[in-house]
Formats: sequence, structure tokens, C-alpha cells
Amino acid sequence: MARALQLARNATGTAAPNPMVGAVLVQGDRILAEGWHKQAGGPHAEVECLRAFGDGPVPEDAVMVLNLEPCSHHGRTPPCADMLVERGVKHVVVAHADPFPEVAGKGIARLRGAGVRVDVGVREAEARWMNRRFLTSVNEGRPYVILKWARSADGRLDAGPRTERVVQRITGADSHTLVHRWRSEEQAILVGSRTVINDDPELTVRLVAGRSPLRVVLDRDERTPAGSRVYGGGSPALLFTGRSRADLAVDQVIVPKDADPISTMLNELHHRQVRSVLVEGGAMLLQHFIERDLWDEARVFTGPPHFGKGTPAPDLPHAPLRTENIGEDLLHRFHRTQHPADAWCW
Repeated sequence: MARALQLARNATGTAAPNPMVGAVLVQGDRILAEGWHKQAGGPHAEVECLRAFGDGPVPEDAVMVLNLEPCSHHGRTPPCADMLVERGVKHVVVAHADPFPEVAGKGIARLRGAGVRVDVGVREAEARWMNRRFLTSVNEGRPYVILKWARSADGRLDAGPRTERVVQRITGADSHTLVHRWRSEEQAILVGSRTVINDDPELTVRLVAGRSPLRVVLDRDERTPAGSRVYGGGSPALLFTGRSRADLAVDQVIVPKDADPISTMLNELHHRQVRSVLVEGGAMLLQHFIERDLWDEARVFTGPPHFGKGTPAPDLPHAPLRTENIGEDLLHRFHRTQHPADAWCW
């Protein structure tokens, strides 16, 4: 199962909106074949594994190990549970059931109904943590929300007042690169209008290899300049606005004046099968997510500068679960439900 989880993580940032799944076919202490689900629409992990094994008969004592229940429905690909039965797999081990309504125990039932032994619950907590974005989306009907910001040593987001549209660097090169890796792992990145006006960010992945996320801007008062970098650069952008803007050739969603903008955004992103969103600012938007208790993780950098004045950083309701050094910076990791800080969590 450890190997199946390791394989599944190969699809970080590419499998969504599907879950990350790895598969290992073993016989005794020998691995016969392995595979993982590389991207949505592509072959599932079970298919990749058995393709790697070949067309010959699967040994009677072979075990298929998966970190998630095999699917049992016709989606973009045929049901994997049926394929396992057809290929003669007699024993399947899964970390946990799939809560997706089209599956939700039906894959396990299909296997057991065909006489296949199915064991459930091996390294379940680790498997659930790895697929926490998918599971949160399915179980709670919203994307998994990660808050991220950097603060000065004296707790400021910037040195204000602002005199030019440029990012004020608080952290070093190592932290900056790490943030770009985080962006490549999430489906969407969100900022408010003040961040666009003050920083003019691009919000793409540039310092590491990976796919840039959907760039989301909340601008109910139509304040952001049309020439802002977040609206260009070739990566898709989605604007939540109070009224349609003809000066922007980006996808737009109208937020009525009496609507809750955060709920509107999360509902729309969920409707678009966006499983996760990285919220990068600004202070008011981050604080609204915290006050509404609509967040799952927070990743907060503390850099060495002392600003003395400027925008105060948001407040979180409890202490970090873990703090680590990233170059000259400190990275504090929080979880809304105080998830145990086991090594595999981070």
C-alpha cells in the first residue's frame, strides 16, 4: 500500500478532478506490475497496472493493492471493478471506499459479489489525507481551501502605503519556489481586487515544471485595471464581478449585490469540478474565509523584514501544527480541524 500511495502521488496536479490512485499487483513479496492514474480521462490505475502485467493469466494468489475503491460505473472509462473480475483477480486490498455517489461501495460490492476477496482499511488515514481535496469536494460540496500568505517579522503583509504596483517581497528565493510548486498542485488560485491593484500578480507557475491553475479574481466593484497581468499571459482566468465588463476577454460570473461572494465563488468552482483553491490574498479576503470557517489548511510564511507599519496579517484561531525552516524564513502550517501532525500529513 505504501508503494500504491507513492505511485498515486505521481499525479499530483494532473489527476484532478479525479482522485489520485496507484495500483500494485503483488504475489507474495514480489511486485508483478504497477501503475497509476495519470490524468482525468486517461486509463485508471488498475488498467495501467494490468496493462503493465500483460495479457497472460493473473496468478490465483496475486493481490491487487489500491489506495481507493475501484469504480463501478461507466464514466469516461469502463468500470474497473468489472475489469478486475474479467481478468481473474481473486484478492483486492483497498485503503478506503470511494464516497463519489456513482461508486460509494458499489465497486467493493461488485467484487465481493463475484467471489473476490476484498480487504478495506490498510493505511486509510494516509490515503484519505493524500486525496483530501477530492474527498472534501465530494463530501462537503465545495473545493478544498488552502490559505497562504507571507508576513513580516512584525506581522505585516506589506510596508504600506503603496506607491507602485509591484509585489513587496517578504520571503526568500526558496519560499518563492515552494509557492510555485504549491500553485502547480492546485486547480485554482484566488485573489481579491486589492491584491490585483497593489501587486499586479501574474499568478502562474513559472519557477517549477507544472500546470498553472485557473486564476480567479473577486472584484465586485469593477476596480481592477483591464491591463492587469492576471487577465493575460495565456492561462485561463475567471472573474467574479458585480456587473459584466466588456473591457475584459475573460470568463465572468456576476455576483449580485445581496449575495455572499465567498459562497457564490465556492459554489461556482464546485460546479466546475474544481476540487481545490489556493487563496493568496489579500488580507480582507483571507480573514473572511477564516471568519466563515471555510478553510482547510493555512500555510503562513514569516520572513525576516521588519516593516513597522502596513497591513496587519490575518489572525488564525489556533497555533500551527508544524513550523519548519525554508531558507531564512519560517513556514507555519495550520489545519482547521487540528489534524494530527503526522509526518505524512505534510
